[in-house]
This record gives sequence, structure tokens and C-alpha cells, in this order.
Amino acid sequence: MAEESNVQEVAEGTEGTDWKAKYEEMRGHMRDWEKKAKANQGAADELEKLKAAQMTEQEKERERADNAERELAELKAEKARTEAALRITKETGVPLDLLMFCSDEEAMTDFAAKYTADSRIPSAPSATGVSRIIKGDGEKPNSAAVFADVAKDLFKK
Repeated sequence: MAEESNVQEVAEGTEGTDWKAKYEEMRGHMRDWEKKAKANQGAADELEKLKAAQMTEQEKERERADNAERELAELKAEKARTEAALRITKETGVPLDLLMFCSDEEAMTDFAAKYTADSRIPSAPSATGVSRIIKGDGEKPNSAAVFADVAKDLFKK
């Protein structure tokens, strides 16, 4: 009962409210704040330009050197990560593009171990009968027998 009376009081109190006027008033406040923000951004840009103009040549060179060192460190880290991924790919057979999602060598190694533990990676087929054809045993092999041997080697499990 008490809840119903509260709902009725709220409903009666909002009947005379001009919601469109309130919306327009809030919209005006929003525009005022937007103008202030743009003015502050302009002031911040001017301050940055002023600081850059006041920097000495030595400070400018130091900033360029710092940027170059940071970029060099990033490139070296990326090269080391790529080399580690290539090495792990050769060792485990995990595709390189999957390893490149890992952040460091340890993560790559862990991922490769989990990936290879999964039995979905097929091992490369081996065909021992092919070596007889290539090397030759001194006698001419029967092609049907060689084909049967190769097929057995390829499809055995």
C-alpha cells in the first residue's frame, strides 16, 4: 500500500514538468562545457608550442636521441622475439604465425609444448619403399610391389 501511494505522488508531481525545457536547458549547459574544453585544449596546445620553442638545441638533440634509443630497443626486442619464434618453430613444428601472438620466448615455449602435446599435429609421413626406387637394389623393382610398400608406409598408424 505504501509503495502505491509513493508511486502516485511521484506521478502527480511530474505531470506539470516541462521535459523539453529541461532538455534544452541541459543542452545549453553541455554546449557551455564544450566551449570551455575547446578553449582549454587551445591553451594546452599553445603551452606545448611555447615549451618547444624555449628548448635549447641541446635539449632538442637529447629528446631526439632518447626517441631513437627507445625505437632501437623496440626493434631489438622485436628481432629477438622473431628469432625465438623461428627457432621454436624449427624445433617443434608449430606454425610461426601462431607463435607470434606470444609475448616472449617463455610464453612461446609453453604454447609450443601445449600445442604439440595435442595430438592434432600430424607427423610427416615416411615412405621407406621410395628409397628402394631412388637408390636401387641392383635389380629392377616390380612397380606394383613398390607401390604397395609405399602405400603401406604412408598409411600405417
